[in-house]
Amino acid sequence: MGLMDRLRDAFGRPPAKEVAKKRLQLILKYDRAGLPPNAVEAVKEAILKALEEFPFIDTSGVNIHITESENTKGKIEIEVPVRNN
Repeated sequence: MGLMDRLRDAFGRPPAKEVAKKRLQLILKYDRAGLPPNAVEAVKEAILKALEEFPFIDTSGVNIHITESENTKGKIEIEVPVRNN
């Protein structure tokens, strides 16, 4: 393990190679689904705005992502956490 690897581990940052790989995978998902790159972000913003009305929903934990499907180009999946009050 080299010095750079130790520093990266100490600061908890993923290697640039891993970040680039994840970005490429995201771009490929958008392309396969036939979506423009900002489509999921626009959907997420609209959903977050609508969910802010409900106090029992934790909008900071909303997770939206694209998954590939056999019978469709893809689907947008949304996870919405509920607060424990």
